[in-house]
Amino acid sequence: MTSETLRLSIESAWERRAELTPADASTRSVVDEAIDLLDSGRARVAEPVGDGHWQVNEWLKKAVLLSFRLSDNAAVAMGGLTGYDKVPLKYAGWSDAQFRAQGARNCASLQQ
Repeated sequence: MTSETLRLSIESAWERRAELTPADASTRSVVDEAIDLLDSGRARVAEPVGDGHWQVNEWLKKAVLLSFRLSDNAAVAMGGLTGYDKVPLKYAGWSDAQFRAQGARNCASLQQ
């Protein structure tokens, strides 16, 4: 999906956000695609545009907020602990190779 098509899909979902539920798989797919752009660094919610000014990409901010609307709370493994949240830990289950490929410092448990 192109960035513009993705943006329009997120904007459309935002307009009907009150109707969305975790069962809405098609919207979940679009939101996940936007979140993947953020996680990979290919997109940013806010980015510098020069002279100390920043541009906020509102549609990406909306995608993050929609991700909470589309998720139910569930038990989440947190190293040796269990939490109850809408979002699992980003690095849960990652291997040493995945951390190396990601290329940034992280604090996460490699134990399962």
